[in-house]
Amino acid sequence: MLHRRFHFAKSFGTMAILAIACTLSPNARAETVVRKESGTKVPMISRATMDAMKRSVAVRFILPGNLKDAGSVKLQFRVKLGKDGNILGTPEADASGGSEATRKTIRDAAFRAIVRAAPFTMLPKDKYDGWKEVIFNFDASDLNP
Repeated sequence: MLHRRFHFAKSFGTMAILAIACTLSPNARAETVVRKESGTKVPMISRATMDAMKRSVAVRFILPGNLKDAGSVKLQFRVKLGKDGNILGTPEADASGGSEATRKTIRDAAFRAIVRAAPFTMLPKDKYDGWKEVIFNFDASDLNP
């Protein structure tokens, strides 16, 4: 079966639940960031750590090359992590765009990639409150030529 790797340079983002739109706060050296829901301060993970997580999932994300409407699919996984970096429970997925079959194919491939990438040992244990819940965003808009 022919497989091609998803291009992640501009289509895959990782963010801690406390970050906004896959970016760090404007002050990249900040040690904490305020969690919007509760107003409490939690440790912020570095861009390098987020990039390491992204790469860890990206190298494990493989799709069949025959998806006709993949370019319109957007997918988000909410993943809860234990202090050891292992996944707790089942990641929640939300997908939009494309046909149901294409969404399922991409959702399944993303799920497998996230599970295979765990445990996320690159995450600093002392900043657990900053990464205990992570959102992985997959945007397949550059899959179709």
